[in-house]
This record gives sequence, structure tokens and C-alpha cells, in this order.
Amino acid sequence: MIDFLKEAVGQEENLKLRTLNLIRWIAIFGQLFAVLIAFFYFEISFNIFSALLLIFGSVLLNITVSIRYPVTKILSFNETFFYLVYDLLQLILLLYFTGGLTNPFSVLILAPLVISATYLDLRRTILITLIAILSFSILSIYYYPLESSSLGISRNNFSKFEIFLIWDSLIIASVFITAYCFRVAHESRKTRKALQQTQLSLSNEEKVSAIMSLTAAAVHELGTPLSTISIISKELTINKNLDQNIQNDLEVIQSQVKRCSEILERLRANKLSNNSNEFINQLDFKRLINEIVSYYQKVDIFFDVNCDSYFDDKNITVARSPELIQSLTNIIDNAVKFAKKKIIINLLDADQFIIIEVIDDGPGFPNEIFPLLGEPYLRNNNEAENPGLGLGLFISKNLLAKFSSEIIFIKESNLGGHVQIKLQKKAIGIND
Repeated sequence: MIDFLKEAVGQEENLKLRTLNLIRWIAIFGQLFAVLIAFFYFEISFNIFSALLLIFGSVLLNITVSIRYPVTKILSFNETFFYLVYDLLQLILLLYFTGGLTNPFSVLILAPLVISATYLDLRRTILITLIAILSFSILSIYYYPLESSSLGISRNNFSKFEIFLIWDSLIIASVFITAYCFRVAHESRKTRKALQQTQLSLSNEEKVSAIMSLTAAAVHELGTPLSTISIISKELTINKNLDQNIQNDLEVIQSQVKRCSEILERLRANKLSNNSNEFINQLDFKRLINEIVSYYQKVDIFFDVNCDSYFDDKNITVARSPELIQSLTNIIDNAVKFAKKKIIINLLDADQFIIIEVIDDGPGFPNEIFPLLGEPYLRNNNEAENPGLGLGLFISKNLLAKFSSEIIFIKESNLGGHVQIKLQKKAIGIND
């Protein structure tokens, strides 16, 4: 599962060859049907030989790539780009022989742009859009007009002003549709990757919880056999006829049994004896923070953890939750990335809430990204000096929402970055 998620997070959302071939086959049959009906049924005069030759070229391309490559092939950005450019130019040439922009099917020029905006990066999308605008700009001037005496269609049916209006509307539609589709697809990819990363993080926490469950079960089951060993070894030591070496071995067994029993007693101090799940589900709040901080012992940063009297007077335990642990870890980890020498963590009581303040002595939050804090894949403009905020804050923001809690970013701080985590007590298992 984890390997799959890792692969998914790092994989681009590229287009499959099968999808592009299917779209092209639909276009081929549509073009062929329109050309034949227009020429033979409506008796519209145009260069049908050239039109059929262009359609045949697309047929040949589709058959060639289907034979050469498997249909499941994932196209690279460059491959997708060149295929779309071909489809665009093929359509432009087809329109050139069939009335140019006066052909109602000229609106299909937008189709490659939509596909490009959905699957390609910004640079290639802009390039295809510019090629399209340049192509139908030329097409508005140079083309073979449609003629049909039976339908009353002549070269003079469309004025220059009408063609200008068609050209202008196509430009506006191209820019608007491309920008909109690209933005929607881009945000969708970022959100999906962020959620996949969240699932990956939670999977790791679930593994830890599973190990702890097994540990708790082992503690419960080991009590009886250890007692049995202790009783039997004591009974054997009563026998004075035993060899001295055997007596020494029995004393070693008793000492080791005593040691194991002491370990079990320390575990039972967490009320495991009354409820085997309680040890798994409950965690001392201050200990939780200290355990997260201990991950960074090798980092040259001083951690100053402060608690108000609320945490000193009471044994405050919270429900063990992978989401809570991961969200707090992400926020502290983000502070470590930006801190120079010091991080301050304050644990405060606020009526129905627990306030956790994480303050670092780094550069703080830049003005240009402050309104966007908590969004996925957020980056500073100067990544060389300031590392990206990445997914950490976005993941934490969404995980904490489960507990009716929130992250508050403080712009003005005496040190640097200042983050407040506002946890609802009932949601995290604290009952005063």
C-alpha cells in the first residue's frame, strides 16, 4: 500500500496513448462524415481530394502508433505536445480547404487546447495556444471559400467584419478556456497529490499503532507464564541436593524474571491492567510533545518547551491519534526548517481549548505568501534562501479539521515564524 502511494505521489498525471488515439478516431470519423455529407448530399463545392488526404494522414498516424506502441503507454509531455500540435495543424489545414473560419466546425480548434491545458505544463500549453491563435489568424485571411448553388452559398456570403468577429471570438475563447482548464486541472493535481501524501503519512502512523497493539497484547499474555516460571524456579532452589551450577542458573532465571516483571509493572502503570486498549489510546500530552521534539536531538537547534500550571497540576492525557501526532509533527518540522538556533513551544490552557504555540527564530512568513499559508505546495519566491513550506502545513490544516481544531498563523512576531494550534479539548479526549 505504502509503495503504491509513494509511486502515486511522485507520478505526473500524463495522458495515456489509448485516450489520445480514441479522441483522434472520434475526430476522424466526424471529419469524414462531415466532408462526405457536405460534398455529396449538400453539393458544396471544395477540394474534397485534399480533405480526404488529410483525414487519411490521421488514420495512418493512429494505426502506426497503435502497432508500434502498447495502448497502455503513458505519453511524456513532449510526446503529448507533438501529437496535439499535429492534430491542431491537421484541423487547420482541413479548414483551409473547407471555408476557413466560415466553416462552423472551426470551433473544434479549441479541442486540442482543452486537452493541452488539462494534461500539459504551463509552458507547452502557452505554446500550443499561441500556435492555435497564429493558425486561425492566418486562416481568417487565406482559405478556400465554400460554394453551393443549391444552398445559395457563395464567396460573398461572409463579410470581412463577420470573419473578424469569428476570429475575435475564437481568440477570446482560446485564452479563457485554456486558462480556466489549466487552472482547474493544476489545482486538482495539487490537491490529489497532497491527499496522497497525507494517506502515506497516516499509513506510517497506523503501522506504529499496530505495533503498539501487539505490544500491549504481549504484555497482557506474558504475565501468567512469567509467574509460572518464577514459582517453579523458587521451588527448585529449595532443593539443597542440586548441583551448585544449577543453583546459580536458577538464581539467574529468577533475577531475569524479576526484571521482566518490573518492565510489565511499568507498562501496567498506564492502567493497562484494567483496560488493554487504554494504553494504546491514551497518551500524556506533555510526553507527546517531548517525544516529537526528541526526533530532532541531532539538529543544532535549542527547544524551549513551556507549560502553564494546567499541565503541571493535572495528568493531562489525550486520545492517541495518528492524525493528531502527524499534524503536530508537521508543524514542528516546518519550524525546524526555518529556525536558526531556537524554537519555543508553549502549551497553554484556554477554557475549552488547548493552545500550542510554535515559534522559531527564522525569517518569519514572507508577505507575498502569508495569505496563502495552508495551501498545498506553497513555495517562497527565493527557494535558495528559504525552503518551501511544502505539504506539511496543508496536511496539518486538514488533519486538525477532524478535531474541530485549527491552525492560526501570526504575522507579527518578536522572533520569526509563529504558529498557534488551537485544539478542542473534547475532540482530542481531554475531559476536565
